[in-house]
Formats: sequence, C-alpha cells, structure tokens
Amino acid sequence: MMLELKNIYKTYVQGKLEVPVLKNISLSVENGEYVAIMGPSGSGKTTLMNIIGCLDNASSGEYLLEGRDIAQNNDTKMSEVRLHSIGFVFQSFYLLSRQSAIENVALPLLYAGVKRRERLEIAQKALERVGLGDRTNFKPTQLSGGQCQRVAIARAIVNNPKILLADEPTGALDTKSGEQIMEIFKSLNEEGVTIVMITHEPEIAAHAQRTLHIRDGRLMDAKGNFLNPEPAEAQGSAEETAPLLSPVEENDAAAPEAPSEQPSAVKTEASPVHEPSQDTEAVPEAGSAQKQGKAPAKHAHKRAKKQSKPAAEKAALPQGTAGKFGTPISLDLSSAFPKPAQKFQEERRPVPAEGGFDAPIPTDLSGLNFPKTNTALSRSPGKETAYEI
Repeated sequence: MMLELKNIYKTYVQGKLEVPVLKNISLSVENGEYVAIMGPSGSGKTTLMNIIGCLDNASSGEYLLEGRDIAQNNDTKMSEVRLHSIGFVFQSFYLLSRQSAIENVALPLLYAGVKRRERLEIAQKALERVGLGDRTNFKPTQLSGGQCQRVAIARAIVNNPKILLADEPTGALDTKSGEQIMEIFKSLNEEGVTIVMITHEPEIAAHAQRTLHIRDGRLMDAKGNFLNPEPAEAQGSAEETAPLLSPVEENDAAAPEAPSEQPSAVKTEASPVHEPSQDTEAVPEAGSAQKQGKAPAKHAHKRAKKQSKPAAEKAALPQGTAGKFGTPISLDLSSAFPKPAQKFQEERRPVPAEGGFDAPIPTDLSGLNFPKTNTALSRSPGKETAYEI
C-alpha cells in the first residue's frame, strides 16, 4: 500500500468561525496505481492534495504513507519525506525565471546535498525523459507553456519519488500540449511511478486507471455514491426525521389548551367576549398539560390571565370599535386640542403729533430751496475733474 487515508477531516478556523472543508475522507492507493480525482472549484480537492503531499495537516484522522503514520513526523522528517518520496507538479509551473532549465531541474538535488557535477548529470537525464534534452540551457521565458510544464515534471521526478502529485497539470496549457503531458504521465506510470492527479476535465481524467469524484469535501464513486458516509448520515439524525413546525405551531405545542368557556361578566354588541371575574382564576382542562407534555398547569393560569382583562375594567369601556390590544379607540378629539382663539382685530392707531418720533417723513421736497449751481467736467486722459461755473 502506497498511501492510505482513514476518516480524514479538515476544518479551517477563521476568527470564531469554523469552516469544514474535508469530511470523513477515506482513500487507499496501491503501488504503481494511477488515480484521478475530479471535482468543481471549492470542493476541497486542492486541500486533499496538500494533505497527501504533507503540505498541510488534517484536523483529525489518520494518514499512512508507505505504512508510516505521517502525524508522528516532526518538521525535519516531513521535509525529508517531501524531498525524497513525493514529487509535485503544479498548474503554474513555479520555475525560476533567471535560471536555465537544467538549473531548475537540479534544484531539488541541491537541497538534497548532491554535488554540482553530479546533480547536473542527473538533471540532464531527467530532461531527456520528458523530451527536452536539447533545451537544457533555455530559460523559462524562452520556452512555451508546454515546455515549461515538461521542465516542472522533470524537476518533480529528478529524485525518483515513489508518488507523483499533479494538481491541474494541464490547466494552463492548450489541448495539444495537454495531450503531450498526459503521454509523459502514462510513460512514468508504466515505469512504476504512482500518480495521483487532480483535475476538473473529464478528458484528462480518462487517462487514469481509476477516477474518483469529490464534492462538498466528500469522496464519491463514478455513480455518485459516497464512499464513506458520515456517522450521522448512516444512523439517521433526529433533526432530519423530526417534523418541521412553524413558530405558531411550536408556541401552541408548548402551551396547554385554554379553557373553552369561562363565566362572562360583560357582553358588548360589537364583539361578545366571555371573561372571568376578578376573583375567578382560569383553570385549564383536566389532562391538557399531560397531552402536550411540555408546560405545567401554572403556565395556563398565567396565559389565561394575560389574555383577559378584569371584568370591572371592561365594563367601564364604551362600546365601539376595539383596538389591537382591546383598548377602545376614541374618535372624539375635541378635548385633545385647545379651542382656537378669537380673531385679533387691529385697531387704527392714532396719528402721532407733528414732530414726534412716530411722525411720517415728508417726501415732497418742492418747497425746499437748494442753491442752483452749474458744473462742468474737465476731461483729461485718464482723469475727470468736476468744477463749479
């Protein structure tokens, strides 16, 4: 057995909110098997790939890689597992743009401590396996998209990993380049490399020996059946089997039935209502609380007392249209506003004495003697002067 997942759950915590991503995932992959996992965006397939590739840890469950529990490894051992046992192929290549193809392929060997001359020889052979033996000194900017993905595949297999993980390996390629990448994967699988591929394209998944589907964080077979249902679904949850009640029905079910008849004190023509007297307590019917089984008898007394008013208070109310809560609506608004004041009649004010402060100002100026003068303007450039003649 190459890898085995047992009841894997993965939940991300964002502040106080928990977001479940993977739910009860169980998966087994044999040595030399070629498995494709399909799913739409947001289904959890990339999270599953990260857990298989030891890039992320599961919230709960067990992960065995070559029979060893991954959870027992510390960070150093986890890095060694990723370096020697797992190869990664991503959709975006992740190549160093300033390094040549052979230098990009030889990078994992550098981390493994292999000498320069030896790692360049191994990188050359890896490039020849993917058909790029004549492009060793080309930089990624000088290669096409399909050629860059071939360089990424050569980098993934340079350490002879036991399992190859491919996350959307043809997502950024055209159809012809994608078919060439699939041919490389097929030849690698025939050489004994175990491949687990994530994709959303049925044509790409058809190259695998086995295809699984993931939806809403759960694995399904080709027929749409869940491979490992959650325990709550297997046993049947009480919430799914319980009948749904509206808020009104829930309130009615929680409270006992009210008495059908009560002694009446006042009857109005608009709405005859039977009300208990002030000294009379409402008593629920015998056995009503036992039928409902949710509220004691003392709540029936409170409910009946809240719904009714004392008889003496209702007797004092005038007959007419009642409001929402039983209070009559008064239609006489004469007492709500003060009576309008009488209209103010302005009296003619007496004419003030001549010369007082209130005397009108005369507007006829013909009787006033003003000296007559003749004026002329003396115009000069940029200046005008008035003088008397």
